[in-house]
Amino acid sequence: MGLTHWLTGWVRFRVVTPKGGERFLNCCTRAKIYIWRVRPGSKGITACVRAGQYAALRRPARQAKVRLQIQRKGGLPLKIAHLRHRPGLIAGFVLFWVALLALGQCFWTVEVTGCKNIPENELRQALAEQGVAPGVKKSGFSAKEVQTKMMEKFPQISWISVNNHGADVDVQLTEKDEQPPVADQNGWYHLRASENGIVVEMHVSAGSPVVKVGDGVIKNQLLVSAVVEDKEQKFMRLYHAAGTVIAETKHTLQVQVPFGLSQWQTCGQPAERRSLLVFGVQIPLSVELPPSGQLMRTGQQTAVRLCGKELPLSFLQEELTPVRLVTRQRSRAEVEKEAKQLLDSKEKTELSSASVTKRTDTIKADKNGVTVTRQLVCRENIAKEVKISQ
Repeated sequence: MGLTHWLTGWVRFRVVTPKGGERFLNCCTRAKIYIWRVRPGSKGITACVRAGQYAALRRPARQAKVRLQIQRKGGLPLKIAHLRHRPGLIAGFVLFWVALLALGQCFWTVEVTGCKNIPENELRQALAEQGVAPGVKKSGFSAKEVQTKMMEKFPQISWISVNNHGADVDVQLTEKDEQPPVADQNGWYHLRASENGIVVEMHVSAGSPVVKVGDGVIKNQLLVSAVVEDKEQKFMRLYHAAGTVIAETKHTLQVQVPFGLSQWQTCGQPAERRSLLVFGVQIPLSVELPPSGQLMRTGQQTAVRLCGKELPLSFLQEELTPVRLVTRQRSRAEVEKEAKQLLDSKEKTELSSASVTKRTDTIKADKNGVTVTRQLVCRENIAKEVKISQ
């Protein structure tokens, strides 16, 4: 059968009555019923007709006083008619194509290579924020924009490439080599003040001092000039100013610590749950319901790989622990002790190069907590090299 006959459907029949076959064919011609593959036989004439026209053969058969018998049926309408009794198969076929078309609009896998010092989990989280993750729609994806955002978020990246291969995304990056800073020895430099203070000691090895011991200076004030006057030759010469200028400086540090200390405490038995992540959608595999209220989640996610390639499928095993926020009121002595510890840590961090000569703490308390202000008198080198134009 041809394609047209298969699309419209066909029926092969036989004229059972021995006589009247020729008359039946003439009646079909007058009724404009198209039949083909007409074959004579010992048991009667056989022919084919379109499936939709078989019912119209009843009138020519009555006129020719013959009886018809169906031998075989075929074509697309017959296939569809069989599927009417299988709605599940039809629904599955439709859902398959809908799911295939829908998933074709999403990313399936994201491969990351080149991470050395940058944690891969942090990089994947940053990519997900930019819409690059399994299960996320590809609409609006811009490789150039994602590369720019990644370079801004991770300054240690020297080169990154984001390539979209259909449903797969390949992210390749190169991190910067950490090199120690190299001081620029070319050009001329002044020495300027890095802090406000009173000069107590000076050791100048190159350049012309502009201030002397006992002078008060402000931040960015010129301390040692790179210009040196040669009195014998009566001309000026530029040098790379060098030396140390020790000054007495003052700093103020302050911390606030509340009386109430909020902490999360467990308030029930933990529950273990397993789930399946498909394109970012979590499907529970455990029958046990999660505890109610606030939960602390800890667990492990295992990705499924095929031929070394990560699939958008992973197993998640987590432990859910019920917790509640408890606020404990502390005594003033406890709060003051914590405040001083915080000030000590802050002092070591911010004034690591200074020598503290005097330390005074002022404590103020109100209904909310304690505020401790620390006044520091230090001795430190305030000379800072500043390059001047040539």
